Amino acid sequence: MSILHSLAESTLPHTLTILATYQCTAACKQCCFESSPDVQGRLSREQILNRITEAKQSFAGLKLVVFSGGEAFLLKDDLYAAIELATSFGLMTRVVTNASWGKNTEHAFKTAERLKQAGITEINISTGADHQEWVPVASIVNAAFALTKTGIPTLITVESETKESDCTGEITRHPMIREALLTEILQIQSNSWMPFSEDAGQRKNFLSEHLLESGCNQIFETIVVTPHSNLSACCGLTLEHIPEMRLGHISDNFSMRDLFLSQSDDFLKYWIHVDGPYSIIKRLLGGRSEDILKNVVHICQACVVLHQNPLVREALAARYSEFVPEIMTRFSLEASMQRREQEFISSARTFATTIEINEISI
Repeated sequence: MSILHSLAESTLPHTLTILATYQCTAACKQCCFESSPDVQGRLSREQILNRITEAKQSFAGLKLVVFSGGEAFLLKDDLYAAIELATSFGLMTRVVTNASWGKNTEHAFKTAERLKQAGITEINISTGADHQEWVPVASIVNAAFALTKTGIPTLITVESETKESDCTGEITRHPMIREALLTEILQIQSNSWMPFSEDAGQRKNFLSEHLLESGCNQIFETIVVTPHSNLSACCGLTLEHIPEMRLGHISDNFSMRDLFLSQSDDFLKYWIHVDGPYSIIKRLLGGRSEDILKNVVHICQACVVLHQNPLVREALAARYSEFVPEIMTRFSLEASMQRREQEFISSARTFATTIEINEISI
């Protein structure tokens, strides 16, 4: 049995991300999925519910279901049904949204109430200069205010600012946001940003080289269902730009578990998980990597370079065997620690339950 087979029996993957549609209420210029109102195609309610059920049955370590896209709220009632199902399985749930549904406070509160009833764990709101061409600050404010007042933990993520923008300041200075922040279940953070076209311009990025050089925990820890019922190995921004991240189509012949385990012999994925694409390129090319990496500002951007740059691919093919013993040893040690941690948690829960039962008996 491979290491990955063993992990699938206990701890990994722990997150299922469902990209049910790439359609969106916005058409941001630098969207990683080129989402817009004109994009067609989506998973049906039956497909979404089946994928959640299959993942729960297939992976003992599954803890969280994330709904993203595209704009997840375009799924309407199907989204709430999916949250309810995941909640009934004891799974946490998160929805990533641009909050276009917060156009007025009445609608925002109705949406928040439905989410609460469905059992939502957390909402992530994405915004910034590109988003605000389509979704105004008022929608962000209304949505965040309604969510926090309803008791739903909320994170507003603002993409890196342009030289002209001050989206973070505009949001944090708003009286309703300042009131919502007092609940302590609203958080606001600035996120690193990466370009998807040559005319993207420059942004203030917050990702340090230390973070760029970190391993990618998306690989093996997350599985992603796309709008076309394909299973992917990560939910990164460059997912659809790297064919190697596509594991295959979920069907009667290929289950989610089969496709996840098909990565068992893919050494590069183990290496990406352990070292991350940025560090891999530096280790392969040494000083020659400086020019290749000089404009890389995001780990997902580095992953595209790793998979597509001819010089990097040539070095990878020639030298990967040098790194196999070290990387697989480090991955095995990490996997062993995760299993021990899971066993400890399970034992602690069993002990707590036993104590509780004994107290009741007494």
